[in-house]
Amino acid sequence: MLKKILSWRPRVQDAPPNSSPTDSYFQKLVTYIPADIIAAWVTVSGLLSQAGTTVPHWIVWAVLSALLALTPFYVCFLKTTPPGLTSNKLFHWMTSCLAFVAWAFAMGGPFATLSWYQPIYGSIILVLVTLIIPVLERLFVPGNAPSGGPPSSK
Repeated sequence: MLKKILSWRPRVQDAPPNSSPTDSYFQKLVTYIPADIIAAWVTVSGLLSQAGTTVPHWIVWAVLSALLALTPFYVCFLKTTPPGLTSNKLFHWMTSCLAFVAWAFAMGGPFATLSWYQPIYGSIILVLVTLIIPVLERLFVPGNAPSGGPPSSK
């Protein structure tokens, strides 16, 4: 069993929906997060912030968790065809979740209630995730693999 786990290799992935090869890294990051998930987060965050201090912190965490749990299903059933959880969508729903958490962290959200949180941390995480996603995409999405070998030094 352990040998099987250690020998696992990801399957070739489909390109993300609504993306093009000329997208900037930030555009690719936002492309991986379904717009409806972002809209829901912005709307609920706005409603909760208007409620003021009467809202317990756990509610904001619960909303973030619910949207994070909904993201893979939203990507697999509503944003890609054919609908369903298939192995060729693994990269996209995992990246969507990573991008959503990084984006929410950068915006503050419930993370801002933590004593150690500083806005600069959110900016750093957003930059790193924005740079990491294209590297992972080159590795796991067909058509994005580098052609040839390393650049020549001629």
